[in-house]
Amino acid sequence: MNDVKIDSAEVDQLLDSLSDTALLNKILFDAVKAGARVLQQNTKQSFRSEMGGVASNVSRFTRKPFEDGITMKADKTYSEAKVSIMGEPRLKWFETGTQDRYTKGRKIVGYSGTKRNRLQREGKGHWTGRIKENNFFRKARSSSESAIDDAIIQSINNALEKLNK
Repeated sequence: MNDVKIDSAEVDQLLDSLSDTALLNKILFDAVKAGARVLQQNTKQSFRSEMGGVASNVSRFTRKPFEDGITMKADKTYSEAKVSIMGEPRLKWFETGTQDRYTKGRKIVGYSGTKRNRLQREGKGHWTGRIKENNFFRKARSSSESAIDDAIIQSINNALEKLNK
């Protein structure tokens, strides 16, 4: 396979010389989407490696694996793409972690005297756990910057090769 290497200055000059703005926007939009797809795949891979068995677990709310919550949306109007972990909101807790959590008490036995809606509990609270932060999305972003750039450049090169044919 012949790899075509094009200097970025040459690419900029070729893109400036294109007179059809719709074609130029399509080429740039496809390139941005290619870079976002690389980030999405690297984030999924990072999540699998960081979380181990949790990645294959199926969410009981959406009936999909957790990693399906790593989504990519593209906006053609602005030629931008966004990769988000909020397709499954609980992924945020695996990314940023949580503080130590405790219950307030065992049983509600009444209301305290002066304040409205103040519950009186019996027993003392206990520790219910903590999620340690894994930063899988941050690690994927920082480690795949060059791969994203390569995907964008490769997409632009392929589009320009098709135009030259």
